[in-house]
Formats: sequence, structure tokens, C-alpha cells
Amino acid sequence: MDFNNIRIVVCFLPQNNWTSEEGNRKLSVIRNVVFAVTGIGVILLYAISGNMYDLHINRMVAAILISFGCYILVTLWSKTKPKIGLLMISKTCAYMWVIVMGLQLLF
Repeated sequence: MDFNNIRIVVCFLPQNNWTSEEGNRKLSVIRNVVFAVTGIGVILLYAISGNMYDLHINRMVAAILISFGCYILVTLWSKTKPKIGLLMISKTCAYMWVIVMGLQLLF
């Protein structure tokens, strides 16, 4: 079972209390740690192979770091400081940057 499957299973657990205001902090941490480990793996892969075959995709590492950095801050503090949720816009822009870099490889 890989990390993404673990995260999916944890997300489906009824103990997450998705319908309540409180949620389940412990399961939130578990599912986001699994997500972060996957992200770290992707970052390492791009960092190691970014210049292989003259693809020049080292900037992908920066985009993924920005994305995960914004997501982690929102995950940790959005309940106490709702305005931090605005960082999801930066995260989305980083995702768009990843898409643009990927499309540049195709065309």
C-alpha cells in the first residue's frame, strides 16, 4: 500500500468528524503528514533529476515548495486565523506554474 492509499483510507474514517465544526486534529495531522511525505518525495525526485536530458525543470522544485508551504500554513492555522486561508490562492498559482512548466515540455 503506498502513501496515497493510506491518505485515502484515513480520509474515509468516520472519526474525522467531517460534518462537525471540531473535526479530528489527530487524524488531520496523520493525513497531512502522509501528504507531506509524498510531496517531499516528489521534490527530491525533481531536485535530483531536474537537469537530466536537458529538461531544465529545476524550477519545478520551487513551485512545489511554494505550494506545500502555503498548504501547510493553511492546514495548521486556518481554524485560529481564517485569513491565512488566502494562501490557498498562492498555492493554486504555484500549481498553475507547475502546469505551465509541464506544458512547455510538450510543446
